[in-house]
Amino acid sequence: MFEVADSAGGMVDVHDRQPVVLAQDLAQEWLDPATTKEQAEQLALNLGEPSEVFEWYGVSTAVDNVRNQGPERIHPTQ
Repeated sequence: MFEVADSAGGMVDVHDRQPVVLAQDLAQEWLDPATTKEQAEQLALNLGEPSEVFEWYGVSTAVDNVRNQGPERIHPTQ
């Protein structure tokens, strides 16, 4: 298992650990059974998208409840 980074930027408000978001081609490589553990680790540690590429905005607390359905849940709040 490799070291996971602390969250940074707006991600801190969502989760205390930084999730790995890979570009499509890198995600396919990461999921490829031929990719070694070492290669996958390097992809996750060094090539994930930084928090700066995301757009951050608040959403309704309805998002936190699985009983609430519909696209209106993700509309930004003001």
